[in-house]
Amino acid sequence: MSAWKSIAVFIDPADPEYGILDYAGWLAQQCDAHLIGIFNMGGLPNGPEAHTRVRGDAAIQDCIARRRERQERAVFAAGQRLADVGNKRGVSVEFRVLWRANEAQEAVLNSLHCDLVIIGDRKESGLPENVTPERVVFEVGVPVIVVPEGWQQKEQIGAVLVAWNATREARRAMTDALTYITLADKTLLLVIDPEKEEGRFGDVPGADAARQLARHGGNVQAVAEKSYGRPVDEVILSMASKEDVDLIVMGAYSKPRTRQLLFGGVTRSMLTNIRHPLLISR
Repeated sequence: MSAWKSIAVFIDPADPEYGILDYAGWLAQQCDAHLIGIFNMGGLPNGPEAHTRVRGDAAIQDCIARRRERQERAVFAAGQRLADVGNKRGVSVEFRVLWRANEAQEAVLNSLHCDLVIIGDRKESGLPENVTPERVVFEVGVPVIVVPEGWQQKEQIGAVLVAWNATREARRAMTDALTYITLADKTLLLVIDPEKEEGRFGDVPGADAARQLARHGGNVQAVAEKSYGRPVDEVILSMASKEDVDLIVMGAYSKPRTRQLLFGGVTRSMLTNIRHPLLISR
């Protein structure tokens, strides 16, 4: 039984195809979950009235009315598409709108009572300004799936890749992803350069973690890879591409975040190069 029963998705108002909603609806169906669509009014692209210079009360009121009408159309279209996705997938849906006042705080609050948050990897992702997938993970503690733009999800989950470095963050992410892992045909538990930290991973790198996942019903295989000097994110993405995975799972910032902000890191590199849906957790 899925542990994800409330899934929130930030609707991208700049995407006329609402691709992120299709992905969220598909996943909600897999999990028999309630789907919450969050529409950020502040993310709505400016219309022609935003660049119009007007004078006089009547002209100003007309400009305001046209903007309000455009906002109402956008909200209605997003809500209707969410309802259509719910009907198609047979899941219950809920539509929420973030107005401009305190929208960042509202975005965090609306993520608080969910089991999972889904965000599209677009500049106009639907998130308010100053809200990022990382902020949701850190402030709310809920796992986040970031979906690449244009991603076409197969109905059946083929493969999942878990980036395993034997840290608390990696274990949390692996546990948070159990729902997805148990639905997948197979899961690869990837350990990179285990010989560099002898004893950290046990006698057989990744074997204990793989057995733990298998007891939950996952078809799991531990895989050790050498980096040969390549960045860790490059090794992960190479394996993900080779295996055509449907999800990459990783713990966010297993090193101190302040250090990673100064020197970069795997989490930051992965989030700036989304090629497969990425679940991050901490």
